Amino acid sequence: MRWCNLPACAFAGMLLALCAPTTPFEVRVVGTPSEVGYGGTLLLNCSSTCPPPGGPGGLETPLSKEWGRRKVATFTVLAYDLPQPLLAISRPNATQQEPVAIECSASPSRPPGLRLRLCHSRRPPQPWHEGPVRLRLVLAEEDDGAELRCEAQLSLGNWTRRRSSATVTLHVAYQPRMDDGSCPPRQNWTEGQDETLRCSARGNPPPQLECTKDGDPFPTGVLRPVTRAHAGTYRCQATNPLGTAVRSVTVWVHYQDPDPLPLVLAVLGVLGTLLSIAAIYRLYHRKTKIRRYRLRQRQRQLEMRPL
Repeated sequence: MRWCNLPACAFAGMLLALCAPTTPFEVRVVGTPSEVGYGGTLLLNCSSTCPPPGGPGGLETPLSKEWGRRKVATFTVLAYDLPQPLLAISRPNATQQEPVAIECSASPSRPPGLRLRLCHSRRPPQPWHEGPVRLRLVLAEEDDGAELRCEAQLSLGNWTRRRSSATVTLHVAYQPRMDDGSCPPRQNWTEGQDETLRCSARGNPPPQLECTKDGDPFPTGVLRPVTRAHAGTYRCQATNPLGTAVRSVTVWVHYQDPDPLPLVLAVLGVLGTLLSIAAIYRLYHRKTKIRRYRLRQRQRQLEMRPL
């Protein structure tokens, strides 16, 4: 046997509560509303009288409330199952700029007070509505891979329960795109370093990218030693079934010519050394020649002296 505690209502009208863990229901007072004090607690036997989830509901159960003398009030209980919301998308696989119809709804037997909203993973959620939510969305590149779901909410006083539909992922086809971030139009390389041409493209389906320089293929993403011959303009073309995107990339190669000053100083040093050697040799040769000359003169003087 299972019992449900129901907060009593002192007003004519309806009260929503939960008779089973997954069964919200509506309570309409058939007897005199004044017989039930506000804030009181009533016990309802749900072991055999609550309808199964999804059924039309409808039962009468005597409930008792004592104040002064015992009295019995009769309530008509209509049971509802909180339905799982439904999400319908006309084309989950579409092309950019193509309009798509989206509907977030619940079953016709939805309980009173049920509210719905549509959630887009990349946009702010829609406000809650009491009826079906219908949206006409013009798809953009940013919608590719976004997730959609339909949410239902039922509030009963301080108690709130939600259910969600299955998640649907949007697939948006769009033509190739290249911008300054994915394919910078000006790139600076340094001679002697390893560089690669930075260029990529996005698109759905993924595009095929081809880059050339002076008509010759130049694959991207390949490191290679930079020479001055790499300077120039490159043409990159991305293609998929929806179109083609073309972009020009200018590569500047920075290099440094050898500094001539050290070479000049080295040459001057060698010349200075040679000149110094030549000067020393000349001086040495001159002194040797003078000594020889003086020696011959001395010998002649000795030969001419009489005995």
